[in-house]
Amino acid sequence: MAARNGVALPSEGSRSGHTVDIAKPFRRVVKNAGLNSSEVVRHTLRHTAITHLVQAGVDLPTVKRISGHKTLMMVERYAHQNGPHIQTAMDKLSKGYRSSA
Repeated sequence: MAARNGVALPSEGSRSGHTVDIAKPFRRVVKNAGLNSSEVVRHTLRHTAITHLVQAGVDLPTVKRISGHKTLMMVERYAHQNGPHIQTAMDKLSKGYRSSA
């Protein structure tokens, strides 16, 4: 196998070409990005992906299926709703009332 020493790819010493434990490569990526490795952990990716899906307008039942959560409550816990996202939703509601009046 050709050497693949990319940021998160396995080294040439990897027998199967797959990294089973991504802890070291992930820490390396976080460090190379100049991020705090005690704050940015692998689980951060899960929270971020779910948040982005919800903010992109993907409905919660679909996000639940994608993420493998058993309940919508857990999806809501992961989907960090912020001020701008909530304000956008309220603006849509407001536009609906203005156009129907």
